[in-house]
Amino acid sequence: MVLVTWLYDEAGRASAILDEFCLRTVDGEPAGYVFGLSAFSIKGEHIGWFEDGVLYDVENRVLGFLPGARGMAHHFPDLQPPPREPVFGKRPNVPTLRARPVRRPAGGWSRHALASYFDAGAPGAAAPAMSSLGESPG
Repeated sequence: MVLVTWLYDEAGRASAILDEFCLRTVDGEPAGYVFGLSAFSIKGEHIGWFEDGVLYDVENRVLGFLPGARGMAHHFPDLQPPPREPVFGKRPNVPTLRARPVRRPAGGWSRHALASYFDAGAPGAAAPAMSSLGESPG
C-alpha cells in the first residue's frame, strides 16, 4: 500500500497527491513529477517549483502545500478531510526533463487552481530547449 501525501489548495481542500516523486490527481492519475526543487509535467516540461513542502506555479506563486509545510509564509487554511484514497496505477516512464526558467520572486497565491493546473498544461509554462538538470528521481 502506498502512503498518500495530500497537497492542499488555498481553501484547504485536498487537491493533488505527492506519491514519492510523482504528482497525481485526486483520482490517482499521474500528472507530473518533482525532482529537486523543480516540478515537471508528465511530458517533462518545467511547470513550477517544490520547496519546503510548498508547490509553486511557473510564476512562483503558491499552488498548494503539504500539511505542516515549512515554506508557508502565508496563513494555513483549515484543512478539510481528504477524499477516499484512490487506487494508483503504474507510474509512466520519466521523460527527458526540460530546462527550468529563472525563478521569479515569490508572490502570494496562484491564480490557477491546484486541482486543474496539471490538466491545463500548466498555463504559462515555458518550454526551453532540453537540458540535463543534474536532478534525478528520488
